[in-house]
Amino acid sequence: MIKVHCFVSCVCEVIKRSEGVDHRPFYFGVWDADFSVSDRWVLSYHSEHTNHDFFKTWYQQLYGIEIREWFDPCADKAANVARLVELVENRPAHRNIMVMLDMYQLPERENKFNQNPFPHYVMLETTDDPDIWFMHDPDYRWEGPLPKARILNAVSQPSVAGGFFFDGIDVRHTADETVRAYFATCMKHRHNPFTDALRRIVRAHLERDGVELADLESAVREIPVMAIRKYAYEHAFAFFCQALGEDLDDPYFVHWTDEVEKLVKVYTQVQYRSMKLARTDQTRVADSLFALLADQDALEFRIKAELQALFERWCERDASSGPTTSSKQEALCV
Repeated sequence: MIKVHCFVSCVCEVIKRSEGVDHRPFYFGVWDADFSVSDRWVLSYHSEHTNHDFFKTWYQQLYGIEIREWFDPCADKAANVARLVELVENRPAHRNIMVMLDMYQLPERENKFNQNPFPHYVMLETTDDPDIWFMHDPDYRWEGPLPKARILNAVSQPSVAGGFFFDGIDVRHTADETVRAYFATCMKHRHNPFTDALRRIVRAHLERDGVELADLESAVREIPVMAIRKYAYEHAFAFFCQALGEDLDDPYFVHWTDEVEKLVKVYTQVQYRSMKLARTDQTRVADSLFALLADQDALEFRIKAELQALFERWCERDASSGPTTSSKQEALCV
């Protein structure tokens, strides 16, 4: 699975290392995860209003682990950097220290989307060399040593602010009823927030709603960063299929992962067509762009409908193999 959501990838790392506990349900919250659209109609995967309370709450309900925020938004950068140094240099073996940094400031690291700035969560620990820290970046499947001073410089940038810690002990096996409740909470059957937002952004630029059409190109530049969140559907298909005893080489699973891949890739076409519209102001380009967004809506609704059906099969399997399901739990499966 390629990079999907840096916060989720970091907190799932300890789950992956815990025997008998499955990290994949946590990704249910990623395919329609929050993002921002500014008053200038600019799409952004991160803003000053971004918080992770939804994920923090459900992480504790699913796995019994509390994610605590160490970053103090009321303190200045120097104080928060000092707090980070204290936490990393006095870290118990079971503790995971997360921090948001600007990956653009670490050019030796991958910056696939050419973002500047590039807010990104990683985990840190010390090494035998006091001037070198060890960075874990689960989202990019990278880990290795980097100069402490370079890391702290990336943390100190005005473009980033955030940090958490959590302890990887006493990880709880997730009860099926909690998985059901989380799935029901995450599944938006009647709308696709990302595609809806793109449609509003395009329309606002066409109508010159406080912006010029030429601004559309920069307004949608972060489409690739958010489109990859749709790969989270693959985690859900894999989780339910394997729970039902189905092989991941089965044509059913392969077909639906291909559909998810198509959903992700076509957002690139959406971005390019938006760029063409911004540069040409041609009605036919606008029409084709709205048609493409309608196709994306239809495809994602099909994926959601199939995933819902698979979820219901999983619920029926669970009900038939265990105690009688309560009426509340049954309601979550319909």
